[in-house]
Amino acid sequence: MSLRTTILKAIAVFALALAPALAAPPEGKIEINYHRCDGKYEKWGVHLWKSPNMPLPDIEWPNPMMPTGKSDFGVYWWADLSEFNTGSSAKVNYIIHKGDIKEQGAKDMAFDGNAHKAIWVVNNDRTIYFSKEDALKDHVCKK
Repeated sequence: MSLRTTILKAIAVFALALAPALAAPPEGKIEINYHRCDGKYEKWGVHLWKSPNMPLPDIEWPNPMMPTGKSDFGVYWWADLSEFNTGSSAKVNYIIHKGDIKEQGAKDMAFDGNAHKAIWVVNNDRTIYFSKEDALKDHVCKK
């Protein structure tokens, strides 16, 4: 095996070892990941609020938070966990929407940001998944 091949393999092993750590949201953030089979994310945003019905700063229904970034899963949003802390609870309330088109059965959704720093949502599925693998396990996008 050549030195070049050995170095490339070492880099690949190192990158794979880091992948799970890089997949977590930054310290102090929660992450909502959203996957669409059609790959069309334009104008999809997330409406976030803390209990009782207090939207996060600068978030209104007509102006949802736009995605923070894009990954191999789809798009994702990061928000400060501290915005949702109310003592022992950190209830993150959200609706993923595009105008008045709402995901997850058009229901208000929530998860505990202290228990789960990241969630995964698949279009047309009301379930909140706590791993990317579970989110994609039963979802096959038809081409």
